[in-house]
Amino acid sequence: MPIAWKALPLEEKLERIRRKIDEMEPLIAEARADVALASQHSNLPKYVKERLNSLDFDLRYALQRLRNGVQSVQGVIPKDTIERERNQTGLKF
Repeated sequence: MPIAWKALPLEEKLERIRRKIDEMEPLIAEARADVALASQHSNLPKYVKERLNSLDFDLRYALQRLRNGVQSVQGVIPKDTIERERNQTGLKF
């Protein structure tokens, strides 16, 4: 049964989102480096170091979680529908 919505525009938007996530990678790396520097201050209380460690953990896995979210949506789009729509519009990727 054909779907009632267009799959190709959604796939194109998801690719744009994926590229934007990739562009965030250097910024996340900079933020992690800043967290590492902040953690090096002497005499930081344990509760502050724990929160900095938590922040580093969140930054480390943020991009992967975002990429997984994009892949999750892409995984439910019927691939044959995307190809059919590409062929109808004459677009080849």
